[in-house]
Amino acid sequence: MIAAGSLEYAFARMQSRLSRRPSEGAWAAIEEARTLAPIVDAARGTSLETMLAALPPQPGLPDVDLAARTAWARTVDEAAGWMPPAWRPALAWCKAQPGDEARAKPHPTLLPSLAHPEWRRLWPAGTGDPGLADLARRVEAHLARFRLAPPHEATGLRRAFEDGLLAFFRRHPVAPSAAFAWLALAALDLERLRGEIARRLAFPEARIAA
Repeated sequence: MIAAGSLEYAFARMQSRLSRRPSEGAWAAIEEARTLAPIVDAARGTSLETMLAALPPQPGLPDVDLAARTAWARTVDEAAGWMPPAWRPALAWCKAQPGDEARAKPHPTLLPSLAHPEWRRLWPAGTGDPGLADLARRVEAHLARFRLAPPHEATGLRRAFEDGLLAFFRRHPVAPSAAFAWLALAALDLERLRGEIARRLAFPEARIAA
């Protein structure tokens, strides 16, 4: 049996969670839903259930953002519980960066800025994982492009970034950088669900494209 608190255990748990990510069919059902109830039904049984559990029965827009951030914090805590204790400070930093204001304030991304020197300072001594610097560059490049991209390019940028993260995760098995790639994938999924729910609440009469 693989012991908890090891890279092997963490990687096995993350692989298991990746298998529960929403399928393309589930996302299609979410995107085509006209009200909140079918979105909840389509997301049920997937890795998005953490966010669903944090939503009140009749959510408003601030509730949706708070639910996404609550789910993100719980996901980070879960990863920290799987990983070796030495990595827990660097993981915890991802859910509450220095200078990050109140949780209820909406923000377009849940992804932390991995270029921040404080994150690197929290790496354990003698890390020896070159994938961490590579992943930081990938995240920063995505965030920079996403900030400047016109709305019609947002979906394509996220999907390309998602594909790159999945490939990165598979190329770095049993490495600390894989944990942060997994968290980035979780952030993308939570952001996507947050956006779909918020769109229904903000524009209840809008025509949803099939």
